[in-house]
Amino acid sequence: MTPSVLARTSVASVAAALALCAPTAAQVQPEPLSYPVGLDPYGDNFLALRSLPSSTEGVRIARLGPDTLFTEVGRRDGWVNIRLPSGQTGWVSARHVGCCRTVAMSPSAPSGAAAPSCEALWTERNAIFKAGGYCFRTPQAIRAFGNAGCQYDDEAEVPLSARQREQVARIRTSERSLGCTP
Repeated sequence: MTPSVLARTSVASVAAALALCAPTAAQVQPEPLSYPVGLDPYGDNFLALRSLPSSTEGVRIARLGPDTLFTEVGRRDGWVNIRLPSGQTGWVSARHVGCCRTVAMSPSAPSGAAAPSCEALWTERNAIFKAGGYCFRTPQAIRAFGNAGCQYDDEAEVPLSARQREQVARIRTSERSLGCTP
């Protein structure tokens, strides 16, 4: 091997070795995230995640604390459609959305957000059934969602899409893994 070929081979080998050690764009992605602002720490101190972009229609599906991070999906009439790191989506008031914090995200690792609580999972699951017209039986669910406009006494009869049924199944799996009471 000539000295010039040897030098090119060595440089190429070193460059390849360095490339293997350095994180690639697919491994670490900075993602701008939004967060709740203007919450009253002496009041409720949460931002309501709602099923619809309205404070009078739809239902509250989760309470987002001041450290909750989320991705903006879209905006409509003073409301922001968001996605939580768990994949849950909903609407929040635009006046309580701050931007932007950048967090390095790894596609294979969890986002660092805390796992959803039993209450949040219960609320998310039942919000899906409420939107489908389910008539709740337990006092807790009736207090949280009411039965106005309900049409179905059996969860199996509620007209949910395949995607919604899969989401309910995933939520129930999470509830079981956390040991939540049914």
